[in-house]
Amino acid sequence: MKSRLARDIGSIAAAQWYRRTLARTIAAARAARIDLAICAAPSAAVFGSTVRAAAPVRDQQRGDLGRRMALAAKCQPGFTVIVGSDIPDLAPTILRAAVRSAARFDLLIGPARDGGYYLIGLRTPAHAFRLFAKVRWSSAHALADTLANVPKHWRVHLLPILADVDVAADLKPRHWHRLSEN
Repeated sequence: MKSRLARDIGSIAAAQWYRRTLARTIAAARAARIDLAICAAPSAAVFGSTVRAAAPVRDQQRGDLGRRMALAAKCQPGFTVIVGSDIPDLAPTILRAAVRSAARFDLLIGPARDGGYYLIGLRTPAHAFRLFAKVRWSSAHALADTLANVPKHWRVHLLPILADVDVAADLKPRHWHRLSEN
């Protein structure tokens, strides 16, 4: 669940918002014809007991965000795309663009307005640990730090900038409305 968001709006509202946004993310991936799996913390069992996801759920490994993403990427064969589950405006068109771009680029990044990113796609997941080394996660420096780790010969493509939701101030009025939808 979104712990910083929960501190601002309460755990029940944050859980409702997260479930709806996760469902929208899954729907966008399905509409883009992307196979997906959810890496859940603290475990797939705990996640499955609180959220019904129409996708396979695996345990998310421990460690900082970079280590968790690197381990998730390393488990996948070929080009791997990791998408945040807190992006209310993620659309199938963006995911389709990522899939189309995968053949031409070594790295895809969907920048977030706050200096981080909502999506990262890797041609060579084995390089993920290097890519995520010394990144200042949950800061305005996460994207810049990651780009500083990119091997010079890699071809990088940036997708459209979107907003992620970490705290209540990130919620737009239409995202609040989604909390009350049933």
